[in-house]
Amino acid sequence: MTNGERARPPGGGGPTLPLHGERERLYGKTLACVHCGLCLPACPAYGNAPRESLAPRGQVYIARALLEGRLEPAAGIAEDLYECLACRGCETVCPAGVEVGAIVEGVRGLLDEEGVEPRSTRLLRRVLLGGVVARPRILAAAMAAIRLGSRLGARRLVRAALRRFAPKWASREELLPEPPPRDRMPRRFPARGPVRKGRAFLFLGCVAPHLRPETSRAAAEALARNGWEVEVPAAQGCCGALHLHAGLRDQARRLARRNLEAFPGEGPIVTTAAGCGAALAETGELLSGDARAKAFGFRVSDVSALLVRGGFAAPAARPASRPLRVVYDAPCHLFHAQGVRQEPLEILGALPGIELTPFRDPERCCGSAGIYSITRHETSMAVLDRKMEQIAAAKPELIATGNIGCHLQLAAGARRAGLAAEVAHPVELLARAYRRGDRRSPRRGPDRVG
Repeated sequence: MTNGERARPPGGGGPTLPLHGERERLYGKTLACVHCGLCLPACPAYGNAPRESLAPRGQVYIARALLEGRLEPAAGIAEDLYECLACRGCETVCPAGVEVGAIVEGVRGLLDEEGVEPRSTRLLRRVLLGGVVARPRILAAAMAAIRLGSRLGARRLVRAALRRFAPKWASREELLPEPPPRDRMPRRFPARGPVRKGRAFLFLGCVAPHLRPETSRAAAEALARNGWEVEVPAAQGCCGALHLHAGLRDQARRLARRNLEAFPGEGPIVTTAAGCGAALAETGELLSGDARAKAFGFRVSDVSALLVRGGFAAPAARPASRPLRVVYDAPCHLFHAQGVRQEPLEILGALPGIELTPFRDPERCCGSAGIYSITRHETSMAVLDRKMEQIAAAKPELIATGNIGCHLQLAAGARRAGLAAEVAHPVELLARAYRRGDRRSPRRGPDRVG
């Protein structure tokens, strides 16, 4: 044996060479899996195509074999690993607590380093995620161009051309809504109400402020209404979740370090997108060894969790009328990754004029999964259509969800299903209820919002 090499354990297990750093941590995570199969029913990718290499335990087995040197990195392996939606539904049902999401994302990073995918695929991923999404000014310019094109009718022409010459891309393009006018968020929202609870920092994200700015504004208003002074740091940027899913861990680390500097001091860092919240909460894992990063992760809180745990005022009752029929679809990275499950339901349950209606499997993935609806469109739409069958059976007038990607996906699903239902974040509904109450009580003065 060469210097530093070690023999494999009996049965062929164990790496042929010692592992160090990130690879060693990644390998240790794979050893927790005993391949029991309890994860199989929870996996949307496996449910769509029941193949062992797509199952969570199969993905862990592939990761372990790659790290042990029993499998050589190849394009076919990358194809299977990228079929995983990283929804983490398997983690919720796993009795051993296997971190499948972290394992899959880590191995994708190793495959990116090996360059097993086509160069054009890797280059496009890095340019779009690293050159556009990760750069706020470039992303803002791109969204401004899309807004202008929509106003001038260019998007209709593009859509017609895609339908004729590239129908597969036409269905992807239809997932993108018409971008609303740009909302210039204030940098500070003063606390209101008799009880001051402290200072909270609002995380905006990258795409959400351009496609759904009312969510961030609603979160700030609701927090301020309940005694929180809200600051919106100017230097913040993308959370890096899309980059982690795509195996671009180097870019994700750069973004994490930028946000680490943008949110100094203490106080909760509030997110309105489940994917952002999960990525920010795991900053300590991404920047292993940085004590500040670990403390940063502990500060992250979803807006619904902070409102419920800190106490929020129930909106004033509205006049008796037919209640709005609402269903709540739980975002994967809120339910599975962050363990925030009841808090959004408590907010919805406190809203006057709401009939919260249950439906089957509300915590099952909708198929959005970051850019999965673009890169694995057929699987994404198959998962979405099954989700919409279950939602449609409840006959909702509004679908509530707490993640921008899920919002866009469910809105597209409603159109595909012919369902006339609005999609909104629970905190948007809370802020609307506060505004209605304020309009009926104009003499409240200082407490007036919106």
